[in-house]
Amino acid sequence: MVRSASKTGVLGPRPVAAFGVRAHLSLAELSRGSRALLFLATALAWCSTGAGLILPWVIMGTTAALTRREAVGGPVLWLSALALAAAGCQAGSGWLLARAGEEVVLRLRRRIIDHVMRLPLASLQAQGAGDITARITSDCSLVRAWAEAALVHLPVAALGTAATLTTMAWLDPTLTLLTLGAFAAAGVPLVGVIVRTRRAATAQQAALADLGQRLFATLAAFTPIKAYRHEAMAAERLGHTAARVSTTSTTAARLQSLMGPLVALGQQVAVVAVTVVASQQITAGELPSATFSAFFFLLLYLTSPITVAVLGIGQLRAGRAARARLTFLLGLMTEPAGPPQSSVRPAIATCQEAVSFQRVSFTYAGATPTLLNQSFIVPRTGLTALIGPSGAGKSTVFALISRFIEADEGCIRILGQDISAWRLPDLRRHIAYVDQNASVLEGTIRENLQMGRDRPIREQDLWETLETVGLREAVRQLPQTLDTHLGRGRDLSGGQRQRLVLARALLSDAVVFLLDEPTSQLDDAGEQRVMGALNHLAKTRAVVMATHRLSSVRHAHHTVVITPPALDGRNLSAPLPVGMECAEAGEERLQDRTSPAGVTAMRQTILEAGGAVRRRGRALCRPGQEAGSPPHVRPSPPPT
Repeated sequence: MVRSASKTGVLGPRPVAAFGVRAHLSLAELSRGSRALLFLATALAWCSTGAGLILPWVIMGTTAALTRREAVGGPVLWLSALALAAAGCQAGSGWLLARAGEEVVLRLRRRIIDHVMRLPLASLQAQGAGDITARITSDCSLVRAWAEAALVHLPVAALGTAATLTTMAWLDPTLTLLTLGAFAAAGVPLVGVIVRTRRAATAQQAALADLGQRLFATLAAFTPIKAYRHEAMAAERLGHTAARVSTTSTTAARLQSLMGPLVALGQQVAVVAVTVVASQQITAGELPSATFSAFFFLLLYLTSPITVAVLGIGQLRAGRAARARLTFLLGLMTEPAGPPQSSVRPAIATCQEAVSFQRVSFTYAGATPTLLNQSFIVPRTGLTALIGPSGAGKSTVFALISRFIEADEGCIRILGQDISAWRLPDLRRHIAYVDQNASVLEGTIRENLQMGRDRPIREQDLWETLETVGLREAVRQLPQTLDTHLGRGRDLSGGQRQRLVLARALLSDAVVFLLDEPTSQLDDAGEQRVMGALNHLAKTRAVVMATHRLSSVRHAHHTVVITPPALDGRNLSAPLPVGMECAEAGEERLQDRTSPAGVTAMRQTILEAGGAVRRRGRALCRPGQEAGSPPHVRPSPPPT
């Protein structure tokens, strides 16, 4: 179950079906926009088939003329013209079908890409980037082949087969029955091959997706793989995955390779049987040689539409397997956009609270609770430090505020409005988010700085913001300065990436800034510069900074302590003021932040450092809170 906010602001259960829209990917839907091309391609294919069916009659006339020792110049010209017409129509049909197929797969890929971009983070991470890449690339190509087979190849092949057999039956019913018997004998094992094709195609595509996902994850961790000499082990694991792909692909190829020979076997048996019986009929004078020539030509021609039909059925089954994978992806729920006509008009100028959590709980799927009854308030302006041990849920708090994930219980208010009342684009327009990985898109520095902006930003503003975060000179030294392309061998250092993503946030029009470890890779001088910029920004905006660095915490005007549920209730009998006093207590007591003992030591240090602050009594408490009770949000001394 997914939780959503009710009208009262309390989060409750919402069925998953409210988010997802079932996709069918029908032929009518896929062919929309390319039906004219598909119609012309089908018409030309039928013309080619018709020309091929006329040829036997011309051949029969030519044979009769030769028997009577008459001139055959005219029939030969007709044969040449029909052959050229059939080839030309077939070539035109193939070209038009290729154009239509590319249009179909382009629309399908755009639709899937648009859907993937609107998926929640949890769904995207659960599927894996490699698996989604395989679906957008190879699965879409298989669906294209499925659509072409269903719309053009199979109808044309069915018409050609039926017309050919009808003509053969008109020429000689006995020989036609022999032909049908031969192809039927070869078709018995062919049915089993076709049935297994879909299962083999599904396994092949799943193995390809698994290889893509594992390769993507390995390349993402390429630096530590090199550093720890893990290349051989990583290559071996990828090799095992590639071996599974090879096994499934071999199975699919073996089944595919049986189709053509089985059809050819039926033709060869038919040729032998027809030749023997026809020879007896010709000897007995029951079958004219001209009729036999036409029938034999039709027998050879019959192999082509039957082969196309058999291969088309194989493409249908493989394509249906790929379509099922794409349908599953398109059926995943997307992020809820929010009320269709939101009445949210936040009074930003008068609002006193930027963020409010009231007994909010959240648990990741298959895990223990990450947040349990968490309550705090972030003031409308000022720099708020979000502190707590590693894994306490600080990044989860940011994800909940940005609505990347939905809370299980509790109420979240942003700028005085219930988070469920916001339309998702409007909510995120008021929030600037800097993740702890300092994610930079592959593209130019200018494109990264202008991310999310509808209008281009003045170059002067770009340079001024880079100067604010101390990145101006580094960018000026790059070959193309702001137009330098990042990625594929050219990248910034960790600290430079942090400054770049911080500059991107500063250029936004957001009211609430969420900064996840924004100074973790900066030196002291860089940290002081960035903190100075954040303090200036905090005069008019709400800046929330998750950090483990006490040198950053001492700049905070307010602090929020995030306690892991497993440790909730330990050492909480006294208030936990955090700020300058905490920093002065010494960082050596706060190094181990990942174990219960480390958390206890951190809390004890905070308590020891906060004795003087506790003596202020009610000055540290929120309105209505008794002195000595553990507040969630505490003002820290102003930075020095």
